[in-house]
Amino acid sequence: MAQIPDIQEYGNRPAAARTGNAHVEDGGIVLGPVKPEEPQDGNVQDGSQPSPNITAEPPRAYLKGWRLYTLSFSLYLSLFLSTLETTIVSTSLISITNALGDFEQRDWVVTAYLITYTGFLVVYAKFSDILGRKLLILVAIAFFTIFSIVCGSISNMTQLIVFRSLQGVGASGIYAMVTVIQPELVPPEKWGNYIAVIALVTVLSSVLGPILGGAINDHSSWRWVFLLNAPAGVAATGLIAFVMPTHFPNLDNPTVRMSFRTKISRSSLRRLDIIGAVLLLFSSALIVFAFEEAGSRYSWASPAILSTIVVGGVLFFGFVVWEKLIDRPRSIQEPIFPLRLMKDRLFSALILVALCTGPPFMTVLINLPQRFQAVDGESAFQAGIHLLPLLLASPVATAISGQVAGRFKVPPFYTLLFGASMQLLGIGLASSIRFTSGNAMYGYEVLMGFGFGMGLVSLLIFTPMVVSRADMAVAMGAITQIRVLGGTIGLAISSTVLNNHLSSNLPALLSLSDIQQISNSVQYVNTLPDTTRDAVRQVFADGFNAQLRVMMYFSVVVFIFSLTLWERRLRSAATVEGY
Repeated sequence: MAQIPDIQEYGNRPAAARTGNAHVEDGGIVLGPVKPEEPQDGNVQDGSQPSPNITAEPPRAYLKGWRLYTLSFSLYLSLFLSTLETTIVSTSLISITNALGDFEQRDWVVTAYLITYTGFLVVYAKFSDILGRKLLILVAIAFFTIFSIVCGSISNMTQLIVFRSLQGVGASGIYAMVTVIQPELVPPEKWGNYIAVIALVTVLSSVLGPILGGAINDHSSWRWVFLLNAPAGVAATGLIAFVMPTHFPNLDNPTVRMSFRTKISRSSLRRLDIIGAVLLLFSSALIVFAFEEAGSRYSWASPAILSTIVVGGVLFFGFVVWEKLIDRPRSIQEPIFPLRLMKDRLFSALILVALCTGPPFMTVLINLPQRFQAVDGESAFQAGIHLLPLLLASPVATAISGQVAGRFKVPPFYTLLFGASMQLLGIGLASSIRFTSGNAMYGYEVLMGFGFGMGLVSLLIFTPMVVSRADMAVAMGAITQIRVLGGTIGLAISSTVLNNHLSSNLPALLSLSDIQQISNSVQYVNTLPDTTRDAVRQVFADGFNAQLRVMMYFSVVVFIFSLTLWERRLRSAATVEGY
């Protein structure tokens, strides 16, 4: 694609711009912000003409018109498919095991996907700095689409688990690259609107997954849970390949208009931190596995869980040491995650906010419908309807937050703090309901949904404002990965809390066979005698409240670390520089 006509520039571009330490000779992404040279006397001559030694800050060119909208649509479609796969399988597991057997391994269909989905986020983000955004997003979509087709064509459970993990590699890349690319599509004043759509797509896909999965199982084969990704994946790949410039996001820098062959040259490959990537992947995979399986298949004190956590922790420590060793001026390799970022107070606070936002969000999204079924006696469909206040409030909050940050230039500190407050209030109130939900739960869901929606999008808006452009990709990837990891850990903790509560209280009310029936299907509670049924529902209600109280503690941490983001001069889309 020789020319890109639909490009607009912001600011006055000088004839030549410095690229700092960026690697342009081997096709790398030029991301370093170009700083204006300060005048020696600090004054402007004649009140209007700048001093000769002042260099105007160069603008950045952006896609616009149909190219921008087509590329945005393709990215959102890809993101929808990848996040949909995290939940759509949940309602298909029974049909899958009926067809393939190995009922005992059914949970691995979900776990295998989550392990690779969580582990590759930062790796994709960093490698895209070296190999290019377009190449990495196309590789990710191709991985996801190809292995989705394979998953829909296999003949036994072992094959499905293996190829689901490979499907997760592609999905992880889609999530990471869409998060990285979005702030580069438009100027800072439009970040809010575009990033808000990411949060909206993520929430909607997470919610629609179980519904679509149930509809597919009722009216078609379970294989379409995977095969439906094929046509949409092919369409997204074609659109991105046609619309996205190879040298994106350096649209205005002809020195980096390199081909794919140039981007994967020997000099580019030498810059890849392969050892760091392997250490991060294995440590993330082991930690996710331990928290996924603890309290369900294995006890927390079992050798399998303890050894996995220890080995995962050792590998993560090794990752930190290795990143420290190669993060030197003379090192050819570029660290997967520059540890110097953690020295920044604001970025460290954002990491902790992201980590502690994940557990409440995932726990409420996954466990609240279970509460409606176990305590209120609702069907799966009715439970989904009962969740609508939360599901509708979250997109509204993302839209409001994007408009407030983008159009009105309100610092994201305020929207993040407000979202943390609503999250804490909503979860605290929801944990106080003693038995059946009642109408009050609708109001509490609105508070929680508003808090989650505003908090998640504010994190993504805030992050590019506290790091340099050269570090933006890895910073966005890290924020995303730590939030997903936090959600996985939170689900394990909440599952353990509920299981411990049930195992302590249900044996006094039910026989072992009844407990096993409830374990297989919570709808079995509705068949119990009235007196026993109400007592069992009360036990479940107390267990779910205990879950929410634990999540409330996470929300307190989110609120506290949101406060630490305060600055005397708060950052906003109106003041951010270097983009």
